[in-house]
Amino acid sequence: MMQGAEQTVKVSFGEGWDRASRTVVRPLSPTGAEARDRAGKPYVMVYRLEGRSSPIEVHLVAWGDSHVGGWAYDDQGRRTGEVDLRLLEPGRLFIRHIAQWRYDTEDQAEFAPDAERSYTDLFPGGKGRSVSEPKGDRGPSRHTLAGIPEENRWHDRSLFGVCGARQLLLTQLSTSEQQPQFVDATESETEASCADRVADARPSPWVPPRPARPTHLKELFEPGTRIATNFEPEMTVTAVRDIAALRVPSGRLVVADPDTEGHSAGRELSERIPPGEYPVQAAVVAYEHQRGDKRIANQDEVAVRLLLGEETVVSWELALTEEDDPRLLREGEFFGFDTDCAAGAFADASGWEVLADKYRLYLVEQEDDAGETLSEGYLRTTDDVTGSDLVSFYTGGDGTYPVWMGRASTGKPVCVVVLTAYLPELRLL
Repeated sequence: MMQGAEQTVKVSFGEGWDRASRTVVRPLSPTGAEARDRAGKPYVMVYRLEGRSSPIEVHLVAWGDSHVGGWAYDDQGRRTGEVDLRLLEPGRLFIRHIAQWRYDTEDQAEFAPDAERSYTDLFPGGKGRSVSEPKGDRGPSRHTLAGIPEENRWHDRSLFGVCGARQLLLTQLSTSEQQPQFVDATESETEASCADRVADARPSPWVPPRPARPTHLKELFEPGTRIATNFEPEMTVTAVRDIAALRVPSGRLVVADPDTEGHSAGRELSERIPPGEYPVQAAVVAYEHQRGDKRIANQDEVAVRLLLGEETVVSWELALTEEDDPRLLREGEFFGFDTDCAAGAFADASGWEVLADKYRLYLVEQEDDAGETLSEGYLRTTDDVTGSDLVSFYTGGDGTYPVWMGRASTGKPVCVVVLTAYLPELRLL
């Protein structure tokens, strides 16, 4: 049994956990949980102490998603800690994220804006950062390098899940090496009655983290499509403008900021495309902007793409490099190219260093024979040795931009797209 202060820790199971009401979704027996464990399907483990209405910890086990998550709770049912582990090696879990909250009073709300909090994000190879916010949103924050040794960033997989549950991650309870007392949640009155239910709370199911997903990229390249954002109530896709033809003789594609002197490798995608020449296109939208008492017509280019084929796109995914590990992405996160001069480019990887150097010579040194201006916001450079091109484009600002790959039903790459404009809450009309 697991014990803390001579108290037995009881563990029950369910298919899910509602974070708002603190209830199990579709309770499971230990045998049912073990079946989901072996199949890699998500399930939760709820750790409780006798006489306490709220759990001490809840774990979400999702081997199929390479994920184990954990929440710690206080006596008032508030979450005080979070841990996010990733199965990066067959028998070991890596700590990707740790967070803690401290509450000043018993009635302070969960995640109150002024609650003290801290979190640490970790990456393999000793990388990571820690952030401390003693007054939450209402005070300064302190950022430091994560001081957690590499050997302490890993846990044995066998300690987690119904097949090896001995691990409490976030509480201070001491534990023995014995198994906890398992409770059949399908027969448990504790889970069914749920004395700690939050009245009128909206359901908030806990699911494995999902990386960022694109919204309506296909429709942005279909003239006539009507869209809206938080900023503009009505916009219309008016055209798909041809910018230039891009030669990619090596079949190796770079999508990156070309003004990256000192970083000659560029950001080369791991997906190979057939060597050839492909059109670079821009999606154009029209809308009216209010200026004083007048409505002013505007047109903007909101996305660029490299068109690889004419098939219909049926799925989208992040275009990754060999170094990107999608198992490390938390909810809404993505990999992409960085820019601090609001620029990106499509280019052949075999000529990247020469092509990017010519871009800088043309744009910064103003050497006219190093490149050419295609139209406002677009430049092209060429490498005669490799027979390759670079076509640059403006982005909506500095930062990190995801690169999306659209695929046909056969899995064939159809296009590579970068959303260059900020379109919050993009939706179709």
